[in-house]
Amino acid sequence: HFTSYLSVAFLALGLTVASPQGGLQSRSPEPPFKNGKYVVSRRAQFTNKKVFTFPGNKLPKGLTASNYPAGDSHSFLPANVKVRNNYLELHVPGGQTKMPYKCAEVITDVQNIKYASGELLPLLAYLLVFATVSLCSYIIMATIVTDIAPGMFFYQSDTQEIDIEWLSDPESQSNAGTRHVWFTNQDENGDGKSTYKAVTPPRNPATTEHEYRVDWTAGLVQFYIDGRRIWQTTQDVPTEPGAWIFNNWSSGDKGWSV
Repeated sequence: HFTSYLSVAFLALGLTVASPQGGLQSRSPEPPFKNGKYVVSRRAQFTNKKVFTFPGNKLPKGLTASNYPAGDSHSFLPANVKVRNNYLELHVPGGQTKMPYKCAEVITDVQNIKYASGELLPLLAYLLVFATVSLCSYIIMATIVTDIAPGMFFYQSDTQEIDIEWLSDPESQSNAGTRHVWFTNQDENGDGKSTYKAVTPPRNPATTEHEYRVDWTAGLVQFYIDGRRIWQTTQDVPTEPGAWIFNNWSSGDKGWSV
């Protein structure tokens, strides 16, 4: 199994676009290299590392733009994935009135990731891939707009999935009038319910860069914002290897992405 430490700076672009304002105010520390391993924490130590950057205008080797319909509601199109100004941009064009809505997604070519650690930085974005015990992934969403659901997630199946999603429309029935960042482990234990928590977003999330991170180790998932642990859970923790995905989408669902 391949574990990964992911780092991607991306802009989630939709109906309105805000420009990111400078670098991070706070972030997780750089993992030191000790005794042949990259140490994220006492529980999360890795032996391998890979870096993806986003210079030029093409995706780096190891990441692929998705090209498939997600049912009848929306589709992921390579044309909506752009690399520009050292950012990965995932576009959902505004003014769409007919389904399927045109959305954007990228996925790791390596799809047997089991436990990993990832970090997303502004301007110089990269994916660090390690091998051994834990999955962490950090993400900075520089531009968040209304009526879309940008996010990052580990995915093997609908029962093996970890999500961090920004539900940007406050009028979504799930948001109930207030924007939230949603942390979720999908239903791994078969009881028909996912494990989730909706949290208050960081300050000025639409115009400033923030780090969103998840640490996945055996039996435990921990969620962070700007280097600070916000929530952790031992429920519905994935046990199977899969891929790491970044996307930006809307399905028209009033209960979620609107």
